[in-house]
Amino acid sequence: MRLPLVAGLLVACAAWPAVASGQGMRFDDPYDIPKAPRPPTLPELTHSEMEATLETTAGALLPNPGGDRTHAYVQRLAVEVPLGLRRWFVGAQYEIGSATESGAFRTVGGNLALDGRTLWATHTGLALGGGITVMLPTAAYDPSGPAAQVALDAASLRPWDVTFFVPGAYGVRPYVDVRALDGPLVVQFRQGLDVTLSTGALADRHFYATAGLYLGWQALRDLAVGLEAFEAYAIQVPGVQDGARSAVIVSPNVRVALPWVQPAISAFTNVGTPLYGAHDSLWGFRLAFTVVYDPSAMLGLKAR
Repeated sequence: MRLPLVAGLLVACAAWPAVASGQGMRFDDPYDIPKAPRPPTLPELTHSEMEATLETTAGALLPNPGGDRTHAYVQRLAVEVPLGLRRWFVGAQYEIGSATESGAFRTVGGNLALDGRTLWATHTGLALGGGITVMLPTAAYDPSGPAAQVALDAASLRPWDVTFFVPGAYGVRPYVDVRALDGPLVVQFRQGLDVTLSTGALADRHFYATAGLYLGWQALRDLAVGLEAFEAYAIQVPGVQDGARSAVIVSPNVRVALPWVQPAISAFTNVGTPLYGAHDSLWGFRLAFTVVYDPSAMLGLKAR
């Protein structure tokens, strides 16, 4: 008597998607999410692949009156892995900054960032989520020596990542993400708060508000053009004047989506005062290579 009942339940479960569809109810497939252009700097919120990004930022820093022109570089390495039906993601980031200071080319290491985020997305492409990044104090240099100026020059190119170059401090970076798709158009936004605490004195705290916006257009199947804009606002940073609290960078960009590698190139410049007002203006280029690996790919060809 139990066997026919079990068989009936199995048949009913197998037929449920078709019945639901016939009644206007859509079967919930968490992977049925439209593909979106991947921003060069902000993460692609719903990616199904494991990805690693190597991003090089190079820029020229034009001095305030009485200063010297200099050049700075930032090397960023980021890894992110999706977990749990693309609803959970974990990753890590690390940055190294270099600049010419006192006639010498110097390099400083940044803090290590460990990241976790979650996401809710719809079949239409709307995505909402958030996460938190923990900064570990791996940046170790004399804050009163030449390396401090190198770190400032590097951070000026990426002011939204300034906490990577705060020495001897732990940090947390909570944030929220929003993305909307409309055909080939994508709009993505991230709002965050960066807090650092010195390992030497708890009273030594820095607070920053950060924001990032990406407007992208899928011009061709494998080509996207877009514009990124970032702001870092120094809420509480010693020695920063009110007129120099906000640093804004705008960056037009182009990305190519190849099967395994998605390179992107961006140009950028400041709008208003650069970070802390330490320079008059800046400009430069960013080159990013994102390597994507899809575990479900067969015969070495990435599933598209």
